[in-house]
Order: sequence, then C-alpha cells, then structure tokens
Amino acid sequence: MNPSIEEQFRLIEKEVNGRPCKVFADTPTCLSELFTALDEFADREFILQAERRVSYAEVHANAVALAAHLSHEVKLKPGSRVGIALPNSIEWCVAFIAIVALGAVPVLINNRGTADELQHCLTSTDCDAWLGDALAVSTLAAASIDPGKIPLIDQVGLAAILSKPLSKPLPHTQRRLEDEAILMFTSGTTGSAKAAILTHIGVLTALKTIQYSSALITSQMAAQHGMDYDTLVSMRPSPVTLLVFPLFHVSGCHAVFLSSLVQGAKIVLLQPWDPDAALATIAAEKVTAFPGVPTMYWDLLRRARQTDTDLASLSSISIGGQATPPALLEAVQDAFPQSILGTGYGMTETNGIVTLTLGDEFTQNPTSTGRLVATIEVEIRDDTGVALARGEIGEIFVRGVPLMAGYANARPPFFDKDGWFATGDIGRLDPEQRLYIVDRRTDMVISGGENIYCAEVEQAINLHPAVRESAAFGEADERLGERLVAIAALEEGQTASSDDILASVAAHLARYKIPKKLLLTRTPLPRNPSGKIIKRQLRDG
Repeated sequence: MNPSIEEQFRLIEKEVNGRPCKVFADTPTCLSELFTALDEFADREFILQAERRVSYAEVHANAVALAAHLSHEVKLKPGSRVGIALPNSIEWCVAFIAIVALGAVPVLINNRGTADELQHCLTSTDCDAWLGDALAVSTLAAASIDPGKIPLIDQVGLAAILSKPLSKPLPHTQRRLEDEAILMFTSGTTGSAKAAILTHIGVLTALKTIQYSSALITSQMAAQHGMDYDTLVSMRPSPVTLLVFPLFHVSGCHAVFLSSLVQGAKIVLLQPWDPDAALATIAAEKVTAFPGVPTMYWDLLRRARQTDTDLASLSSISIGGQATPPALLEAVQDAFPQSILGTGYGMTETNGIVTLTLGDEFTQNPTSTGRLVATIEVEIRDDTGVALARGEIGEIFVRGVPLMAGYANARPPFFDKDGWFATGDIGRLDPEQRLYIVDRRTDMVISGGENIYCAEVEQAINLHPAVRESAAFGEADERLGERLVAIAALEEGQTASSDDILASVAAHLARYKIPKKLLLTRTPLPRNPSGKIIKRQLRDG
C-alpha cells in the first residue's frame, strides 16, 4: 500500500471512557472542525436537488444565517438538542451544519413518520427546538398532537431565514470527543425506535474509516490501470455521489453527506427512488459513486438493458441493506466492469461500521460482510454469554470507539460490565477475521426443536435464477411451535413455481430448513428507509 495512505490512516491507542481503544492518530477534536471544508472548497458545487444547485460557499452563508437565528432567537446553547424533521434537501444539510456549529446536537427524525412517531422522537429525546417541513407539521396537527410546546421553525420560517444569507465566519463551538454529537434513531423494524447517542469521537472515527475505504478503492483502481496511487488521485474527477438513502440514517448522513463534505465532493439528491431518473442523473452528472440496496440495483440493471445510457463514470458501487444475492453480484460485475464493488455490516449503534469489504475480497467471498474494521472488536457468544471459537455460530457482540454512548430514551444497562454491546444478530467469524451474518436473533425460527436461521434460507432461495429477492419468517404452528414460511419476488420476465424453487433450496439445505410454504410475488418486498425488508409487514399481511 502507498506509504501516504498508511500514514494518513495510522492507528494509535487512546483511553476513551476509561478503556484503551484504537483510534486514528489524526482524528479531529470535534465534528464542527469538518466545516473548514466549506471555505476550502468554497467555489465547488456541493449539492444538486432537482433544478437547484448550491456551492460550498452558498451552504456556508445559509448555515451562518440559520446559526445566528438559532443562537439569538431560539437561545440554543452547547448541548441543546434540536430535531430535524425535513426531507432529503439542501435545507436539511444547512440545518445540520448550523446546529453542530453551535455545539448543539441534531436529532435526526423521519419527517414521513406517523403523528405518534414524530411526537415520540421529539419528546422522548427532550428536544429544545425542532425544524419541520409541511408534511411533519401537518401530520401532527391532523392528529391534534402538540409535542410539548417545543419551539418550531417550519418550512416557511426556515425559507425566510435562509433568504438572507450572511457573509461571515460560521461559529465554531468546541466540544469534547466524548460529548453527544448526533442522536439517530434505530431503524425500528421491531418495537419503538430508540435514539442512539453518537459521540463526536464515534462519528469522526466512522468517517475516517469510510475515508480509508475510499482510499482503498482508489488504490485498487490505480492497480487496475497500471499507475501509482498519487497519479490517479491527481487525474480523477472530483467524486459525485447519487444519494437515495435518507439523511436521517447513517447510510445517508455519514457515508454520503459528511463523507462528501470532508473531501469537497458533490451530492446529487434523488427521492423518491426512480430507476429512469437515476440512470439519467448518473449520465448527466457523471456520477462516480452509487450506494444502494439490492432491489435498486435490480431496477437499475433492468432499465439499463433497455437503454444505451452512458454509465462509464460509475467507479464505486456499494450494496447494502441485506446480503447480496449471487445472481445480482454477477449481474452488477457484468454491467459495470470498471467499478469497484463493496459492502459492509454495521448498525446505527456503531455509526454504521463493523466490517467492510470491497473489490476482489468482496467478489471472492460474496457471503461475507467483510473483515472487521481496525477500531471495532467483535466476539461471538453462545446463549449463556460464553465466547465461542472461530467458525462457531452465536450472537455478535461489539465494542470500540464507534459504539454509541447509549440510548437517549431508554434505561440502561446498554452494555455488559466490560463494555460489550449485544447486536441481536447471529453470525460467525472465520480465521481471516471475516464476519458472516447468519440471521437476526429475533428472526430465528424454532421449528420442531430445530433452530433455523432465516438469512441462510433466504440465501438458498436467492440462488434460483428466477428469484429477485426473498424473505423468510416463522408462523405459529400448533405441532411444530413455529413453521418456516418464505416469500420470493420473481425477476421480471422470469417464471418459476414454488415447487421448482423449493427443489433448488433442497439441494443446498437440510430438509428441516426447507420452508413449509413458499409464496411467490412480482411486487418488490416492503422495506424501511434504510433498505431492510420489513418482515413484520409480510408476516401480518
């Protein structure tokens, strides 16, 4: 590896919360230090939203105006919590920057939530103020819900503030590395969403890890083209990322928004998901990176086959949200031979990072989520909490600097006495420190006394060439306790019967793991904003 990369991402040991941890040597002291990029890249285009284009300088001026209002009119102080219930937009990014610059804490809220969900997010985190769009405000009003008289800046008020940008430096309020930086809600596939407290050092470490991954992609591209790393960096165009994930999740906030900010890159906002619009945008804006979930890539590939759209600019593809079906991985490789493919495993509570994998490592080990990142420790434990040997299947426990400080709206304990966090995921580690996710602990089906890991079943179903995606889950059964049921969405233009697919599954799994019932559909399976299939909805439907 290029020596400059090694030095840039050098690790040291540092005591954090009374425990020695691995951190990057040149980690900034707090999140607002990242905003020097607004001056450094002032003349560059930063965000494209429909027909609106804004530069780093324009975002800076708008953030200054909003920060002044929040400080003088709302009386925000360092540590104040401020809800952001806005759609993916230029305003969302400006609001985040202004709040952090004041030393306050943005509370990232899904503006499309129900009235009860919006109220829960605002009141359970003790927000001191919030910014809401017309949808969020009207949702609460229609339900006659008043979220505790929390001061609101609505869409009209925000537009008025931003119509008068200020040309002066953005405030910089110093915070400690262990202080709250962001409150981000868990994706909420089960139960009420909890607000994970993400610290400055946790967020910054995650961002550095993402930068490290980007440097590795560039290094692999350089090797592919037979040139050295520095030469390629000097030649390649500025990164442009197509953002379809919501900004209120780590996939949007960390991996795209903040990561683009620190490198002076451009973000192209696209919501709702539209494969035709995505293809046109990739070609027109010379998009270099597209993070998406499998269903988005299937859509993109199907439409790309029907057009002659130029997608040659796309050099980085990351597939998240669930395990990548082998057929999709092969199709993406064929369609984008110039791109470096990657995936990983993480959760809100770990700032989105636990493992990363890309390039040949990914394509040669497609069922793995990648190797552990250097700042995270992992243990696999049995039901009694005893650590298991390599290769054995158990619950995944994590520990390290990127781990949250706790939940803002739930009672401790969040961790065991040694600082380990139970992820609720079932997996195993191989001798090379690669992690394999077998299932969610809560989705494991116990049928006739046998433990069946749904992810393993889904992977076997997805091997059938007619299957686009699948989901397996348990249904109550008087005799077996639970019986395994699955739903498979077929690829457009493909035909197959349930018996055909189950026969294929039988070639890969033990008999007791074969679903008792397999339903077929041509409709994409329902997903939450972070791309995870909502099994509860399938089960209840």
